[in-house]
Amino acid sequence: MVAYGNLYWFYAVGLLTLPAVVLGLSGRRIRGYGLVATLLVAGVLMVQHPSQLIWLVVFCAYQGLLVKGWLRYLTSHPGVHRYLPRAVAVAATLPLALVKVLGIFPSLSVGFLGVSYLSFKVIQLVLEITDGLIKEPASGVGGGLSWLELAYFVLFFPTLASGPIDRSRRFQADADRTWTPTEYSHLLGRGLTLLLQGAVYKFVLAAWFASQLSWASGWPRTLAYMYLYSGQLFFDFAGYSAMAVGLSYLYGVRTPPNFRMPFVAESIKDFWNRWHISLSFWFRDYLYTRMTMYLMRKKLFKERATAGRVAMVANMVLMGFWHGFTVHYVLYGLYHGLLLVANDVYEKKCPLYAYRARTWYRIAAILVTAQLVIVGFLIFSGHVIAI
Repeated sequence: MVAYGNLYWFYAVGLLTLPAVVLGLSGRRIRGYGLVATLLVAGVLMVQHPSQLIWLVVFCAYQGLLVKGWLRYLTSHPGVHRYLPRAVAVAATLPLALVKVLGIFPSLSVGFLGVSYLSFKVIQLVLEITDGLIKEPASGVGGGLSWLELAYFVLFFPTLASGPIDRSRRFQADADRTWTPTEYSHLLGRGLTLLLQGAVYKFVLAAWFASQLSWASGWPRTLAYMYLYSGQLFFDFAGYSAMAVGLSYLYGVRTPPNFRMPFVAESIKDFWNRWHISLSFWFRDYLYTRMTMYLMRKKLFKERATAGRVAMVANMVLMGFWHGFTVHYVLYGLYHGLLLVANDVYEKKCPLYAYRARTWYRIAAILVTAQLVIVGFLIFSGHVIAI
């Protein structure tokens, strides 16, 4: 069974989700059943590949002990050495790093479905615990983060394979909530609408674009390939994300959207506020911001703008490495990092930016931004390198 990949998935998950719908429409909390459904689906998805199931169990045990141990330690030791939080953050990142590095060698069977997105959730938890946003009560009763809450957040099956990446406190607030029948009926309607939209995106539009790619090969047709691949990439991923968000709604969890009309962005910065939103915001909040603060604190650069631009490039290159340790992914990250720096310089120093509210400027900005983005997708595809 492939998540959101075929009719059997929707049939099986549809039957599994019916009790959640009944609970929601009757005004009862869905969380308990949602956890059972999550564990069941995670097991079914992984059981086809026993090695993946083993890796998932090892990952959950390791990361669970790390998160719970760090939460308990900070509760009883409020003052810690500055290097200890960094060591814990590195420890949380270690499984993902190992999977990515070892994945270079085809003969090694490492990792499991959704390892990146699960890792991002765990790293987020570790950093929020470090920042004091998640605390364990001294009494040990109420609050904090229980094992079941941790499992439900990290493994939540609608977003297990490829996100979107939710935020822990927002997720817990929705999961804990008991929706009234009227409130849940609105969630149900919105969820079904998103499921239908996602299905059209993925199985109709993305499939059409993909079917056209075969003839768009070779240098003379690279331009056509660039546009066709961009359409296929967007509709496939946006379709999957819409279905994941829609299914989340049926379980009473309002997972944030992952795409917001990215091809009407008026700048590269605006594009990254619209494209793969959960990932770009995760990198912004947990890497870029912290990297900028570190560079300023160490006084490696005199101006904050310079530190921010260095962090922009480093942040996007790391995002490229996250996609894979191949040349085109790294070049894609570097390309967007440099575009973000150019965008920042342009907005601060170019007189033309003063006309940004004018209609002609906005139309031109959308067209230029879309073209720059589509060129980036050509780099991302590896098509030029493969020719």
